[in-house]
Amino acid sequence: MNGHPLRQIVHFCLVIALLILPACGGGERPLIILVPVNSQTLDPHFATSTVELSILMNVFDSLITRRADMSLAPGLAERWEVDDSRRIWTFHLKKGIKFTNGEPFDSRSVKFTFNRMENSKFQSGNAISRRISFGRLETVNEHTVRLHTKRPVATLPNWLVNAFMLPPRYYSETPAGEVKFQPVGSGPYKIVANQSANEIRMEANETWWNGKPRIPSVLWRTVPKAKDRVSQLQEGKADLITTISPHEGLLVSSIKGSQMKSIPGGRRIYIGIRQTFGPFKDKRVRQAMNHALNFGQISQRLLNGHGFRLASIVNKPGADPSIRPYSYDPRKAKALLAEAGLKDTDGDGILEKNDIPLSLKIDVPLARYLKGREMTALIIRQLGAVGIKVELNPLKWTAFLERRRNNAFSPLYFHGFSSDFNEELDLGVLRPNLQRNLTHWIHPPFIDGYTRLSQTFAPNKRKKLSHKLQRIVREEAPWIFLWNQYDFYGLGPNVEWTPRPDERIYLPSIVLEETN
Repeated sequence: MNGHPLRQIVHFCLVIALLILPACGGGERPLIILVPVNSQTLDPHFATSTVELSILMNVFDSLITRRADMSLAPGLAERWEVDDSRRIWTFHLKKGIKFTNGEPFDSRSVKFTFNRMENSKFQSGNAISRRISFGRLETVNEHTVRLHTKRPVATLPNWLVNAFMLPPRYYSETPAGEVKFQPVGSGPYKIVANQSANEIRMEANETWWNGKPRIPSVLWRTVPKAKDRVSQLQEGKADLITTISPHEGLLVSSIKGSQMKSIPGGRRIYIGIRQTFGPFKDKRVRQAMNHALNFGQISQRLLNGHGFRLASIVNKPGADPSIRPYSYDPRKAKALLAEAGLKDTDGDGILEKNDIPLSLKIDVPLARYLKGREMTALIIRQLGAVGIKVELNPLKWTAFLERRRNNAFSPLYFHGFSSDFNEELDLGVLRPNLQRNLTHWIHPPFIDGYTRLSQTFAPNKRKKLSHKLQRIVREEAPWIFLWNQYDFYGLGPNVEWTPRPDERIYLPSIVLEETN
């Protein structure tokens, strides 16, 4: 037996016990949460998906946390400040905190965490150290650290929300394959077993520094099909289900005692316009496609009236309130296309330029974004009404990701960006050096303004710069702007919980009402 035989035996016995006890009537039934996809890892330096981060935020704490309204708040750091050079951040750590394995949280934990994040041998999928231009971590004393950056980074506090603190001894001595699914943190819950790839069981950390959690045990279970998640909620086999459609939400509402919850999320859904396709280099063509879009029709037919069209790519609170969404105006769309030199010379309903018809494909991932395929099919008809012929190219998510990695999308692609609820980070999805920005939109005034924004710390100056950049994006239209995807959840009769815009489920915010 490789690795640590005793630890493996204990782990095996614990799994068997957890499987047997519920069948024997022992113990209290856990809160059961159903999600559509598995966690690929629970190592904080490799986790990237929303499900993974939801689980991790309940196992770990970070120096800075994000409240339910998406504002920043102290976490393991009780306060922080940046010096006049804007390159040295001092964090004052809370005292008396321990990880669930008994190790103390102190400045050594912070230094270990950042050094591990930066260590190239791990090939971390976590981009935090790069985003904050990490230089080094200096320990001033047991409860004070200084984080040195190579350049000023105004958004550093935002990035640290996902910089979960690690216990040095456990993560130094435990094999990588074991920590991948047996994380140890200082958060409100601890993972007691992964019964399979589809189930993760947690128990409350009763000595958590922020108070004993109300819910003693939680089971996260993967159920890929939304209809099956709804059925299990109906049968009382689940308490909270995620990622359902508005139609499934109505079904949940019809179940006695169950609740459907919805919230406009931070994920910005759009159609990327690749300017490697000749006609799309003309902003009038891009503007025309935005005017051809009838989001009201999409909302009524597919979303039960939910949602509003994107006006800006920046979410609240940083969005410029003066910016209005593109109006549905097919007449204006046709006029702009004509100004750009596109004409239907042969009467087949498809516009041409230099005898080349405006006929192209749109890549859309299957089962990834809410009503993505259906929404794209409607948009294709709306674009066809102004003379642009688009063919649907549905792709499995793995194939879509492969195209994204290889910069091989069709001229149009259906995509979504999550949000960090910060104006600079929201605008950053259009910076030319971002791998996932496949529009190939290069606009020197935007690039210059974005560079200045990233080095500006004064709130009023940042607001002014951000609003200017948002207006540039609206005018240049590198996207067909769609909507902030709504997130729909189903809750059991005794669950009280308000969803967050960042799609995460923070267990201390859930209240279970006693049943009679």
